[in-house]
Amino acid sequence: MNKKMVRISYSMTKTILSIVFMTTILLTAGIAASTDLFEDADAMKSKGTPIGKIGSKDVCGAKLCSEYEGGREEYEALKEKATKAIGEKIADLKKPGITPPDRKFSSESDTQKQQLEKIIEKIERGERLTKSELLMAQKVIEESAAEMTKEKIHREGVASDTEGAPGSTARNAFGQVVSDTITSVQDPGVGHEGHQLAVILPPSDNVYIGKLAFSASENVQYVTIHGPLGPGDDMGQAIWSPDGGKTKFALTFIDNGLKSGGWYFAGNALALHTMHDTPFTASYSVVYSEIAPGVYPKGTVSTGTVHSMQDPGLGHEEHSIALILPPRDIPYQGGVIAYSASEDIQLVALIGPLEEDEIHGQTIWTPDGETKYALILIEGSNMGVWNTFSGNALALHTMNPDGFTASYTLGGLH
Repeated sequence: MNKKMVRISYSMTKTILSIVFMTTILLTAGIAASTDLFEDADAMKSKGTPIGKIGSKDVCGAKLCSEYEGGREEYEALKEKATKAIGEKIADLKKPGITPPDRKFSSESDTQKQQLEKIIEKIERGERLTKSELLMAQKVIEESAAEMTKEKIHREGVASDTEGAPGSTARNAFGQVVSDTITSVQDPGVGHEGHQLAVILPPSDNVYIGKLAFSASENVQYVTIHGPLGPGDDMGQAIWSPDGGKTKFALTFIDNGLKSGGWYFAGNALALHTMHDTPFTASYSVVYSEIAPGVYPKGTVSTGTVHSMQDPGLGHEEHSIALILPPRDIPYQGGVIAYSASEDIQLVALIGPLEEDEIHGQTIWTPDGETKYALILIEGSNMGVWNTFSGNALALHTMNPDGFTASYTLGGLH
């Protein structure tokens, strides 16, 4: 490894440590979700320490200042870094006249801006963050650190071994768990102003895959989005837009009419929703991965929009099909796909190819009369989730020749 790579590696290590320290500040500076983290300060109280001492030079958040190597000075410096990272994100959200693709959906969201401003106020007052607020703060800090690392690499003129890597191995399994109670706010989507929305996983360029369990104060709907959509991809799917239609996302919206339940999901965000303007409260637990789109040793992660074509299967010439995962010898197993289509569709999986002695009355799909697959056809609607699919190919399908468009998010295991 050359000297420049050593310097960059050292710089990245420092950046990672900085994230760890700043996260520690968020967890222990009197704003964490766990009361166990307040043991040291509470211990001082129990020993008769005057209340005026709490929050003074002796106590840094929930810990004694002496527990920091640099004392209160180090504590304040790290707290300032965390506050600065979140403040810069808020400033970016307030920039006028910038439209996608320069700004992500999250930059257009008044809801996120309000949430971050609330986090800043809590940090400044030394109040506890909820787990959802803590998750959002950590995400902003990590994004800030990643941007600093990219700028460092650019200045040094050396490519990092990790630059452009599609997510770390540790994040490629359902290993992240968040439990919290959240209160809804006005839905910022155009046409949804009279609705309520409670964001559980904020919008991301990466893909969320996992399972949600919840209990709400009233019947709620599940919401996830796919996108943003590119030019020409808005072709009849249900659409959600925060900025008057400039930025459009395909919407998967499922109303099971339940106050409590569970849901497997895949998408670029996750929320609960109601169709009226009265706030609701929901307690939830979500286990998930956040993964950059790509092909991994254990799966394929993607989000996109497909336009159907004439079904090439013999006897299906009057049908339309949109291929998601192409046929291959090794079956795809255990994946989740969420979709939003311009009309009601069917979900298709193929199994095979089959030998002649394996065909005994199953429904068959073949493109040439020689290569034959068993056909699994599941009736769907214009939006929904299929968990878990398995087969040698995956597609969406309709029984008419007019064609359709569908946006989807996929987390498939190999």
